[in-house]
Amino acid sequence: MYTVAVKIEGMDRRRRTTGLMHLIVGFFLLLKSFDFYNYLVEKNTLKFLPFLIVGGLSLFYGAFRNRIDARAKYNTALRVLQFVGFVFFGIIMMQLGKRFDYTVLFIWALVTFLLIFSEKKIFAETALNLTEEGIRIPGSYKEHLVEWEVLEDVTVRHDFITLFHRDKKYLQYQVMQDLSELEVVKMNAFCREKIEGTTNVKSAGRR
Repeated sequence: MYTVAVKIEGMDRRRRTTGLMHLIVGFFLLLKSFDFYNYLVEKNTLKFLPFLIVGGLSLFYGAFRNRIDARAKYNTALRVLQFVGFVFFGIIMMQLGKRFDYTVLFIWALVTFLLIFSEKKIFAETALNLTEEGIRIPGSYKEHLVEWEVLEDVTVRHDFITLFHRDKKYLQYQVMQDLSELEVVKMNAFCREKIEGTTNVKSAGRR
């Protein structure tokens, strides 16, 4: 089996939108915090201060993530903090009898909970795995298996890997690691062997 680090456009776009999602979450938390303050009979800032802090951290992180945390080391921790914040905020609103408010807050809690796991995937190293079964391609939620029998050819180069499907479609990925000449030769030979193997099995089955 061979593994090659590649650039996957869909996951790159998801990474770029992560900061925007933090900004949206932060702005929403700040907005709801001020609503909560208006609901309080006693204007005690300590009661809504935790939500202000989480909202402020989310705004700051969303605006400067590329500078302060390019590798997204703190992304998951902040998502967990947002999730906890929304859950507790929703519980408080339930006690106040604000049905619309707590429903929206619990929906946001669910959204941030899902983001915890999906964003861990998109910030993990993206690599194609050339296996006995086929080529495994990482995705935002789960990896995809392209079986050898649906491929007509695979070309491995130092800059790109191209998967040619039998239906004349193709997928191309930019290689993000340095490959030696020997590695390129071995991977091309491995792919060719697997594709020819499935072709021979199909031919034998028709006889």
